[in-house]
Amino acid sequence: MELVSVIMPAYNAEKYIEQAINCIIRQSYVNWELIICDDGSIDGTREIIESFALMDKRIRCYHNENNLGIVATRNKLLAKAKGEFITMLDADDLCVAERISVLRNFLLVNDHVGIVGSGVQFISQNGSLKGERKYPETNSEIQNNLLNEKFPFCGAGVMIRKEVYLKIGGYRDYFEGKAWDDHDWLFRSSMHFKGANVPEMLYQYRDNPESFMRNIGPMDYKKFTIKKIAIALGKQRILTGSDFLEDKDFEGLKNLEELHEKPFKKDPSLIYRIMAARAKTNSEKIYLLKKAIKKNIFELRNYYYFLKMVTNKS
Repeated sequence: MELVSVIMPAYNAEKYIEQAINCIIRQSYVNWELIICDDGSIDGTREIIESFALMDKRIRCYHNENNLGIVATRNKLLAKAKGEFITMLDADDLCVAERISVLRNFLLVNDHVGIVGSGVQFISQNGSLKGERKYPETNSEIQNNLLNEKFPFCGAGVMIRKEVYLKIGGYRDYFEGKAWDDHDWLFRSSMHFKGANVPEMLYQYRDNPESFMRNIGPMDYKKFTIKKIAIALGKQRILTGSDFLEDKDFEGLKNLEELHEKPFKKDPSLIYRIMAARAKTNSEKIYLLKKAIKKNIFELRNYYYFLKMVTNKS
């Protein structure tokens, strides 16, 4: 049986990582290795993963003395993967017991496919189901999604052949701390390898937007513009075969950043209006719109949306 490597970066994950590790231990497919890297956690994450490694020889654990970030830690784990197939599980997420088996079997049967994902369920902090999403199943649908700025995978939910990593390499340092690192990586991979998604809901993503909404700051607009930058780089690769990062064209990259950051710099309240539109409760929307008004008292749209929400609430 083929060895499947599961990589799991972890940072201050003591609340959920035991559940995540047990999801891999309970897999119906047993020929796996779980490679975990504690990224300089200051809670009990290190002790938890070490205890599991002592109980199961298929689990290998590593530690970063300092917090290096998700990109550097994922790349460290990818370099240590020994399996013919590689998949992931984030330390606060879950997956069903058949996940490795289903994805591995798909790649065995479909030898023209290099990347396979699945449907994803969104769960709350306590594990209750909040929703689910299916992704396009065929490579043609996946390529069409990429061209139309729709990401066709659950980033951590895919399984790849090792040759994908050997050709593409790891995640790019530019995306460290900005999100969309996995999207950029899979976008680049999809240009060289065919992709697919199975319809089954195999991955469970723990959705916790509250902390981000409450702690959002005026400079967090970079978390929104990075999506547009990643998409623009992807389109550039489609048109020219390369992008600003690959060409080390830092002036071109800077101009691209400035293009997408300009609206946020012009109106510092824009980020709060965007988050208010995405908020799931009226109280969250009102809270964010109040911050928008405080940030830019001259922007009339802030008052319009705030009054609209207050009126609806009453």
